[in-house]
Amino acid sequence: MAFEHDPIEMANKIIKKYHTFDPYKLVDHLGYVLQYSDLGSINYAQRDYFKRITVITLNSQINEQWQWFVLSHEIGHGLLHKGFSTAFYRNTSGCGMINWAEREANLFAMQLELQRFDEDILKSMTDYQLIESMGLDEKLVRYIRR
Repeated sequence: MAFEHDPIEMANKIIKKYHTFDPYKLVDHLGYVLQYSDLGSINYAQRDYFKRITVITLNSQINEQWQWFVLSHEIGHGLLHKGFSTAFYRNTSGCGMINWAEREANLFAMQLELQRFDEDILKSMTDYQLIESMGLDEKLVRYIRR
């Protein structure tokens, strides 16, 4: 890894520090700017880093469940990959290839997602049931770490 941060450890650290796993609250705590825009049917979000300010633009056309995950994903980029922008988080259906930065951001986001479930529910559900209950694409099941 180029930046030498463990995404799961980073997620747990940030949850502990700010006492929340809610990405909307984390955006405020971190001083990020959040805005919404219609980014079309392919792009979920964009993160820009300029003059030490992180600006996250969420696609206003995706549902709440996806917005939660995508915002968590972009926060992951902001914490794990400081100093550069991630042009777009895209719907890459059918594409099995994913770069290291996207993988790390997905692992970070999934850690925040898993916090939404209590321990008994996590134990009673398979990874695929969890993904379905989150309203996310089943391709993201590979980022679940229990």
